[in-house]
Amino acid sequence: MISARPPVLSKWRQAILRTLRAVTVWIVAFSAAEAMAAQITLSNLSQTYNGTPRPVTVTTVPAGLDTLVTYGVGLSTTPPNDVGSYAVTATIVDPLEIGVAVATLVITKGNQMVTFDPLEAKTFGDDPFTVAASASSGLPITKWETSDPTVATISPSGQVTLVGAGQTSIIASQAGDTNYKSAWKAQPLNVALSAASPPSAPLTVTYDGNAHGLDASVLPSGQATEITYCDTATVETPATPEVVFKNGPDTLDLSYLSTGMQAVGYWGMAKYIELGGTARKLDSCDVTLVSWARYDSSSPYGYSSWANAHPELVVPPNPGVSVPGDSGGYYHPVTMAFYDYVNDGAIESYRLLTTQTVQAFIPWRPATLADGVTPYPHNGFAFRVPFSFPDGVILPPQVWVAVSFNTNTYGTAPIRASGPFESLNIARLPVPASAAGPLVGTTLLASYTLVHRDWRWQAAPGSAGPMLRLRAVPTAATPTRPVNAGTYELKTKPTAFGLESRSVSTLEIQKAPLAIILSDLTQVRDGTPKPVTVTTDPAGIATSVTYGNGEFPEAPSALGSFPVTAASANPNYAGQAAAVLQIGDTFSSWQTAVFSGSGLDPEETAGPADPDGDGVSNLLEYASNLNPLAGDASPVAFKPDGRTLGFTYRRNLNALDLDYAIQDTTDLALPSSWMTVTPVGESILSDDGTTRVIKATFDMPVGQPHYFLRLKTTR
Repeated sequence: MISARPPVLSKWRQAILRTLRAVTVWIVAFSAAEAMAAQITLSNLSQTYNGTPRPVTVTTVPAGLDTLVTYGVGLSTTPPNDVGSYAVTATIVDPLEIGVAVATLVITKGNQMVTFDPLEAKTFGDDPFTVAASASSGLPITKWETSDPTVATISPSGQVTLVGAGQTSIIASQAGDTNYKSAWKAQPLNVALSAASPPSAPLTVTYDGNAHGLDASVLPSGQATEITYCDTATVETPATPEVVFKNGPDTLDLSYLSTGMQAVGYWGMAKYIELGGTARKLDSCDVTLVSWARYDSSSPYGYSSWANAHPELVVPPNPGVSVPGDSGGYYHPVTMAFYDYVNDGAIESYRLLTTQTVQAFIPWRPATLADGVTPYPHNGFAFRVPFSFPDGVILPPQVWVAVSFNTNTYGTAPIRASGPFESLNIARLPVPASAAGPLVGTTLLASYTLVHRDWRWQAAPGSAGPMLRLRAVPTAATPTRPVNAGTYELKTKPTAFGLESRSVSTLEIQKAPLAIILSDLTQVRDGTPKPVTVTTDPAGIATSVTYGNGEFPEAPSALGSFPVTAASANPNYAGQAAAVLQIGDTFSSWQTAVFSGSGLDPEETAGPADPDGDGVSNLLEYASNLNPLAGDASPVAFKPDGRTLGFTYRRNLNALDLDYAIQDTTDLALPSSWMTVTPVGESILSDDGTTRVIKATFDMPVGQPHYFLRLKTTR
């Protein structure tokens, strides 16, 4: 950087020069020759590659002077993109100022992120499968790894082959290039044990009155295997799951005795928990951990110190992981695993039931107590990590529980840790304190705790395992094969040592189809309910029948048309039928309903009679849905229109025993000449559900002086 002359002199000379600029050309030329030196500064000289040009920032004093910036040995005015070191020269091009600055622009490699979706749990014996990942840089994945090759191997193209049971991590890496740093992403892969297991797909059968279950042909020959069935529809789930085991207080202390998890990965409850009683479905649990890491912004290392009493002990973060600072803590995966404890009298074994990993929030150990003044008196800070199992397994009476804190180095499947620290402590109850047993539930106490290293069980003396609270809901499992339709949780568990773990699938007994036939759909009213007749195939299966779209609690008795639906009322059958029930009249039932209490003689209520003297017989009154006791207009009407004739008549929709026909003739003197005729057009003028008014149109015969129509009803 070239410095300017003292500011006062510079301003004075600038004033003279600007004045002289307006006087003569010679003075302007003189002022150019005597241009003042200005300040020029280059900044933003350290940048990160992002695929776009990375210009430096130029500032001048006086501000706003025009500058020319060149980069590299070629003196290009285009800022560079790629990673590297570039000589930068900035020159002022203002005619009244001079100044040059030289610096070096350093573009470092940019970050990239690998995207890799979570992996579904697998069962040992499943076919190989291929995984895929991508890098935000667009560069291809350069390497696939597995943290535990005894569980799974992976090819350079990403094909995973299962070689054992357990937990591993599949790691996708991108090596980077001249412009991008390397990056990787790991996803845990849980591989359940297999063997005496039902098919991976649910078993589906149809109800036939027989018991159904797992076909013994899929089980290992000659091996004893326990099979249980649980009707998922009958499991009672209380509003609040029960605490079935608890060996620590509900209220946390500030800290507890603890054991570091970094050396073993898993830390387990002593031998097993004895739940006893009926089987229970796992709902949730929580475990008490102890964090001994404290964020210390004043630390010369920028890390966190262990405790006030041990300031010389520093916990560095994992490579490439930044310390989250004073955000209250950091997130790290913690795994809870449940095992079935099996003891055949000679050999003990543990078989994995279920496992779950959560991103737990690990709080920093406080520097002080709540008063903000008193130094925190403990090395560790106690907190709980909760786990929820919405699809929890049915726990056996004896269950072993373990908690895992995997890191870059430790644990059953190192995960290139996401948190800044390689260790965490598990809160524990000392053996003497726990000798009286837990607060809830029972456990087989032992002088050692089983721990898990590389899928080999080892004993850790002097501890009774972690503080744990376990919640579950009652369930019902039975070895009896189910008969009735429903969905059943199907489990298999070998009963001999050396076989693999309990396996879970689904047995679905589907409802059998039921054919439903409805009959007696046309009935005559008599004042009593008129139910339809229902038959089924198979015969005798209970059904429920509704009338009028559920409007009637029982079969209707009034005139009208009523929708009828019949459905299976048997939980093992599925079937439905729909029809329409018509409750109508015959002439006889109509006579009874209309003339009851009228005092008329039988001959006056007969079909040809006309008791109201309106010229309409009782039979025609019935056919037209008119009142035979009150004078009515003619039920038929004629209206000629040119060469067509409109014939309007009424039809009783509730008359079950009548046929209607329109007849014509051209000669009234010949009774035999009346013939049924089909109209050339027909329309419904009105329909109220009981009476329909119909207009029929006929062409009048050509050359005939007379044309006659009549309505004929026949019982």
